[in-house]
Amino acid sequence: MLRISPKLKLRTHAALGISSVLLLATKVFLPLFENIEISILVPLTLGRIGAIAGVAAFLSGGGLGKFLTEKRSKVAEIHMILMLSGLLLQVPSLSDPAPDLFKNVTAGVGLLILGVGWIYGRRIFRRTLFKFPWETK
Repeated sequence: MLRISPKLKLRTHAALGISSVLLLATKVFLPLFENIEISILVPLTLGRIGAIAGVAAFLSGGGLGKFLTEKRSKVAEIHMILMLSGLLLQVPSLSDPAPDLFKNVTAGVGLLILGVGWIYGRRIFRRTLFKFPWETK
């Protein structure tokens, strides 16, 4: 059986998660640009691909918890709950291509929760590649 190193597993999880959030954000914000002629199915397709990437990120993150301390595993649980709830709030807007205010607001709230979950997930493993201004050095 092929063994994947934890570092590669974490990088795969991060890449899938970031691409999922970016595709779902594109789905939410692309219809706002009315001067660009796009089909109504383009944002829907991007959103569906983003949802699949989000599920793949969830599955690729499985097993990373055994490398954490107890405090970090609690942070990882909250990160997982936030990300899954944000992904779940995207589902109504991905099911029907017709624009609807309720579905768009739900998708926007879900995107906000995804962003909070992503920022919260950065507290699990300390990365030095990119830091937000409020993160400690």
